[in-house]
Amino acid sequence: MFTENTSRLKAIKGLKWTKYPDDVLPAFVADMDFESPIAVTNALEEMVRSRDYGYRFNDIDQLISLWVEWVRGQHGLEIAEDECIIFTSSIQALEVAMMMHTGPGDGVALFSPVYHPFASAVEDAGRRLVDIPLRETDWKIDIDRFRDSIDERTRIVLFCQPHNPTGHIFTPEELNDFSQVVVEKDLLVISDEIWADLTLGVKPHYPLVDSGDDLRVRTITIGSASKTFNLAGARCSIAHIGHPKILERIHSLPIHFLGQPSSFGAAATAAAWKSGHAWLEETKEIIRANSVYVYDQFLNSNVEMCKPEATYLAWLNFSKTSISENPAKHLLKAGKVALEPGSKFGRQSSSYARLNFATDPEILEEIVKRVIKQI
Repeated sequence: MFTENTSRLKAIKGLKWTKYPDDVLPAFVADMDFESPIAVTNALEEMVRSRDYGYRFNDIDQLISLWVEWVRGQHGLEIAEDECIIFTSSIQALEVAMMMHTGPGDGVALFSPVYHPFASAVEDAGRRLVDIPLRETDWKIDIDRFRDSIDERTRIVLFCQPHNPTGHIFTPEELNDFSQVVVEKDLLVISDEIWADLTLGVKPHYPLVDSGDDLRVRTITIGSASKTFNLAGARCSIAHIGHPKILERIHSLPIHFLGQPSSFGAAATAAAWKSGHAWLEETKEIIRANSVYVYDQFLNSNVEMCKPEATYLAWLNFSKTSISENPAKHLLKAGKVALEPGSKFGRQSSSYARLNFATDPEILEEIVKRVIKQI
């Protein structure tokens, strides 16, 4: 099922395999090289065969109930359907929630390294970015630094669980310490949990909203099928709004302000959540094996990394190598392999690069070989 080759991948029109020349192996953008579940293909093909391109609300209406059922089955999370809202993307959900709870100049905290559109969303909205570095040894939150960084005008903290780019899963103990500061400082949490299904067997995903009633009413949880089933192009996201006033404010907005996924995006997402369970387990086995391979290959090199607990991303530290200054640029030019530059994830990450290992093992072997050759 997953015997991929570069010819097939280059024939796909997505960004990953078309951005760079043919002699470059891509491991940058967070798309998998695996085909999405056959149920997704069948659902989309049926729409095309029947020329069903008109208004179509059934798939969109059922998305919330499908997501609620999915997170209950995957993570034991119980949430109410009437507290959920559909968005076009996770960043749109984040931006709407942020605009509903803050004003210009208010502080929005995040933990770096961080998925770079988070920081852009804060700055584009005219909010003040409060950058709190994670501990570099284990990518845990420095609770004292977190507490000391929050001033009286900081209203929101953006959270990513599991964490992109490090692959860290925050434990119940870590979440409890985090929660205490959130309550103490009267913060709203926007928790991006779109990587929740891609745990690698080390420990499960712990939904932040399950950390207690104090957190449930302070947390907005964002979910999507995009990372789980390789459906970034579906443009479909859902948020659980635990904060009653923000839920009320969002419901008061004109309906078209929020947008919605296309009929195709809704159909793809619905098919994945209905029928993607077996595909996901098979895919995770490949990702787990790839994770072990990447970690083992770099273990005895000058490249440092923490073994990912989730995602299909390796956060590589090149500070002890000869290419410590902008390693991704050097690897692209000299090694013909494209990694995501660490500088995108925060000012402290210039010696890092992110490697996507969700690909065929033979392709991954060549990617890693090209990286190691350059250090």
